[in-house]
Amino acid sequence: MEITKYNFVENLDNITKNLKKSCFVAFDAEFTAILAGEAFKYRLFDTNEERYDRIKTEVNKMIMTQIGLTMFHYERERDSYVAVGYTFYLCPQSFGDIDQSFVFQASTLDFLCKHKFDFNKFIYEGLPFLSKAELAKVQQDMKNKTFLSKAISSLDMADEKLLQQYCSEVSKWLCNSDEGTMYLDIEKPLMRYIVHNEIRSRFPDVLTTDSLGNSKMVLIYRDKNVESANSAPILTLEENLINCLLGFSRIISLLETYKKPIVGHNLYLDLVLLHNQFIGPLPKKYSTFKNNIHNMFPKLYDTKFIAWEMGKKLKSDEVWKSTALQDLYEFFSEGKCKKLQNELNFIKLSTPFNVKQTYHEAGWDSYCTGHIFIRFGHWAASENRGRSRAVGPVEKLAALAHYCNKVNIIRGAVQYVNMSGVDPARHRPAWLYVRTLREQLINVDKVASILSSFGSIDVKPHGYRSALIAANSDYTVEKILKRFNNDSEYRISRYSVYRHTTAGRVAVWYASNTNT
Repeated sequence: MEITKYNFVENLDNITKNLKKSCFVAFDAEFTAILAGEAFKYRLFDTNEERYDRIKTEVNKMIMTQIGLTMFHYERERDSYVAVGYTFYLCPQSFGDIDQSFVFQASTLDFLCKHKFDFNKFIYEGLPFLSKAELAKVQQDMKNKTFLSKAISSLDMADEKLLQQYCSEVSKWLCNSDEGTMYLDIEKPLMRYIVHNEIRSRFPDVLTTDSLGNSKMVLIYRDKNVESANSAPILTLEENLINCLLGFSRIISLLETYKKPIVGHNLYLDLVLLHNQFIGPLPKKYSTFKNNIHNMFPKLYDTKFIAWEMGKKLKSDEVWKSTALQDLYEFFSEGKCKKLQNELNFIKLSTPFNVKQTYHEAGWDSYCTGHIFIRFGHWAASENRGRSRAVGPVEKLAALAHYCNKVNIIRGAVQYVNMSGVDPARHRPAWLYVRTLREQLINVDKVASILSSFGSIDVKPHGYRSALIAANSDYTVEKILKRFNNDSEYRISRYSVYRHTTAGRVAVWYASNTNT
């Protein structure tokens, strides 16, 4: 089901109920940009801290434009799952001194166009959002009585004329009519808030409140003597406005409140963007980022990481094509997994998506992610029991507990981010050291091209005539060392800090001379 600013409020109760009774929630998002170019290339050298430091500034320019949430409920009587899927469109907002901005890359536009992304819904119907930092600023401005003046000063010329028109209508009504009440139909929440305050300021005797049953209608009483006349407290007006400004952030708050397990596919960049968009600017320290995310979502599962780990249990002719979401979903949904032949839970999508189901549509991708997660859970639980049988969600989650809070890292020195503790040690082989024997300046691109045939490698400069090599496996390292043993153009050996750095050689020299 698609959710925009026009149907969000009417569906909020159902979304909340579905979230509350779910056993886990699957998540996916579409972005306005990707981290492209040499500066953001994933490298086997990268530690998690280095990768975070490299992307945190650039991510400030990106936002999630579409978020998919699928809530999975378990029906014990039928031993089946019902998936309730939502696709939320999000759009930045501007008011007062808050002006959310983002970059849309042309390549991302092309990608989204190919996958039929609805840009009109994004721009015209997208839900607003506020980070916790932005919310705190709004609340502080309201407390300091500066919010209203900032909001009025940020109005464009058209909205200024509209505000004057509303006030003029009230003035004419007071002068020319004997009616005790009048209504103003005002679409924009911020304008409604301003109109309430402006009318009270200009016409001290009138009372204003929201019309019962229609929050877009401003109800104005001529005076306190009109039957049922009352004026909404300023705090109520502020609370109503904040709820409107929060938009999708209210869903994030619900996820944080109910602490449901969150399942995503290749989640790392999603989490970085989520922090920037819904918590606040990314902190300088990588550890602070992890703590902030963990406090908000204490149970995270990444099906990309689970797929890498559980794929090791399959023979080459049994495994999926790749760990891409589409390949994994089709592998499981088409019954290709030999480990899962009996007692499988039926999975039903109860709420069809409004658009043709297609990959890279956030709601559909979130459903596929949850489907994969259920199958992985069944597989893991059956292995624990030693046989395949019906498995409920509690047992599935327990069987996958080993993978909880381990978020996949693409092509890095470390395999995953541990969101709830210390990251694992480097799992790649030790680096290699290469020195050119013929050239005055080593050509890193040439070295990388020569060595690429041996396996997945990365090369970076380590001096005028030398470079370091990171390889993805010990097998690749051994092939390179064997091939370049006594080579006439390049000398390649295992990297040593003491032999291949000036500081290391000085330390060795100093230690040897001190001992003598």
